[in-house]
Amino acid sequence: MRSHLSRALRGVLTTAAVAGVFAATTTVPAEAASGYGRCQWGELCVFSAPLGQGQMLVVKKGMLTLGSWDNRIRSFTNHTDWGVCFNSLPNLDPKGEATHWYAGSQSFDESWMPQLDGAVSSLDVGPDADYFCAGESRYATYSWEDGPKARPAGLPASAAFGDVNSDGFADLLSRNKYGQLWSSHTYDSGGRDRLAGAGWNAMNKLTRHGDQNGDGKEDLFARDTSGVLWFYPGRGDGSFGVRARVGGGWNTMRDLVAAGDLSGDGKGDLLASDGAGTLWTYPGNGKGAFGARKKVGAGWKAMNELVGSGDMNSDQRADLVARDTAGRLWFYPGNGKGAFGARKLIGTGGWNTLTELAGLGDVTGDGRPDLIAHAPSQTGLQVYPGTGAANGGLKSAKTFAGVAKATFVF
Repeated sequence: MRSHLSRALRGVLTTAAVAGVFAATTTVPAEAASGYGRCQWGELCVFSAPLGQGQMLVVKKGMLTLGSWDNRIRSFTNHTDWGVCFNSLPNLDPKGEATHWYAGSQSFDESWMPQLDGAVSSLDVGPDADYFCAGESRYATYSWEDGPKARPAGLPASAAFGDVNSDGFADLLSRNKYGQLWSSHTYDSGGRDRLAGAGWNAMNKLTRHGDQNGDGKEDLFARDTSGVLWFYPGRGDGSFGVRARVGGGWNTMRDLVAAGDLSGDGKGDLLASDGAGTLWTYPGNGKGAFGARKKVGAGWKAMNELVGSGDMNSDQRADLVARDTAGRLWFYPGNGKGAFGARKLIGTGGWNTLTELAGLGDVTGDGRPDLIAHAPSQTGLQVYPGTGAANGGLKSAKTFAGVAKATFVF
């Protein structure tokens, strides 16, 4: 039968007894070769044996895999200002056994999670660690009450984009700080959140807007840090197939966005603004690539965010929403020929406080495309419902999803 005395208490009693024997003759030196005392203030240290014994590893940052330390951690001490999350599966997988601690020392076999003793395969440390442990913050999570609503049947393509698993609900794609790409689905849809892949921090631009290759599934474009643009065909289940190279040289573009069918030929197009402020339309060829580009106009250097918003004014043409450097929001009605009509002001200021603006199509279930926004200081996503009015205006925002501050959502 296991003693009711904890190992930590037994260690204290033993140390006290030994100290009493030698108190009259010598001073016991501070323990440095083993034990929790080896870990410096401001560090997170893990050990291969209980009570800080055995080998020690100083953890500098979160680790999706532990390499030679996989399934070896038996105790730890946390001298950082943050929480630490331990998970029994690699990649901080939500299906793993996981829990988090803040400051202090602990042997796993005498903790409330003894099943993690010698069974940790990934960990996180930092301000979001407790959220990662709970399965939240690893990806965007829709709220129970105000998540996406089912869309009306038979929506045209100009309003039906943003659904990565073809269930009739808008879905989120989010890249977290580890470069994992997740697809998130509202509770009412029956879909499940899933990891779509890792290594996405190699991409400095991610954009999507419906079907680009004619198979009826939502696809994705990504530009890597060397300027190569890649096409990722959607599988219709929240994940993506083998990528295809579109071409190089795209790092000359300040911004690029998949914007739906701008030219009226039934194929999805791409908009890109270059360093000189010229906006270009790249007509889609229906196979995930593009034909010869066409100049839309100059002066777009004043814009720091482009959004392929869909048909915001109910004329069955894809439109554009753009934010200028003064923080104003503009609506550009598509003319169906790859360009735009006279713009209209739909946001008078303050929009530059948002890190991301995105179009997911109809989020609210009324058949009209909406606008999504994320502020860096917030852990919630806002939806601005579209009105469908001729001026492309928006209704007041409401929170509909939670997301970590450092996560990119589109």
